Amino acid sequence: MTESVTATFAKRLKAARALSGLSQRALGGLVSGDKVKGSVRINRYEQEVNRADMVTAAALARTLNVPLAYLFAEEDDQAELLLAFAKLTKSERAKVLAQASQLAALRQKKGSSSKG
Repeated sequence: MTESVTATFAKRLKAARALSGLSQRALGGLVSGDKVKGSVRINRYEQEVNRADMVTAAALARTLNVPLAYLFAEEDDQAELLLAFAKLTKSERAKVLAQASQLAALRQKKGSSSKG
């Protein structure tokens, strides 16, 4: 991980807000009920001045319709996968998870055999 958790959260929050088409003011109003104070809070999170607590992070994720884990995903591909995975049905998720598990097992097996 090359950036801090705070920087990652700020980056993902900005991206999720952009995807949803919400301004800082609108998001702040939805989360806190007060557009002005809420806007300041969102700005401070995005500028890495303040850190959101877990309850606030969960409320932001819910409001932005993204998985909470997305806001903390360290790599861009992880973040994209979380967004895509969240849009799938339960059976589609099971298929993706099974395939990913198979790939990981193959990778582990190759790694084990090359060490011996």
